[in-house]
Amino acid sequence: MKKIIQMLLIACLVVLGTQVAFANADKVTVQEGADLTAVHRLAIGSPLYMQVNPKSPNKDMLTQIVYESSRVARCYVISYDTIAQNIKADQNIDLKALDRRTAAKDFKQYVGNYADAYVILTVANDSRTTFFFDVYKAGTNELLYTYQIQANRNEGDTVATYTNMAEQFYKHFERSAVEQQKDNSKKK
Repeated sequence: MKKIIQMLLIACLVVLGTQVAFANADKVTVQEGADLTAVHRLAIGSPLYMQVNPKSPNKDMLTQIVYESSRVARCYVISYDTIAQNIKADQNIDLKALDRRTAAKDFKQYVGNYADAYVILTVANDSRTTFFFDVYKAGTNELLYTYQIQANRNEGDTVATYTNMAEQFYKHFERSAVEQQKDNSKKK
């Protein structure tokens, strides 16, 4: 019985050690004075992304991946397509027909009607893919939160890799909001 417990303990240590060894490198920054607890509706903006490898996801797929990865989030996440449809219905502006800069300007101007904050993903895909998630307060466009995550060397530019990295963003964003809420309740 003692040998079985020792073998199980060693197996657990190997599994946990492997997970830690292959964890993605990431960095979280909460801007001073930012109130993450006030974010209940988070909109997804159009990512800043250039497809380098023809086998990697394209921009539309990446936008969908970022939205579908929000299933791990507790806050309400609104897709870019939904925001674009609402802006088209309310303001008669078709974001998808505009050039990138004009669409981004109009998105930032009107997203406050539908969400508390919005996230813009910037992708750097040289030797190792890096995702930069920037969360801005809707209406004022004030930077609230940044999250940077870098893929491991052995991870390719695949849907699975992109999904994992986007899920990590949502988990860390919510963890930061919960920590901020705990800190606020301690101060009272």
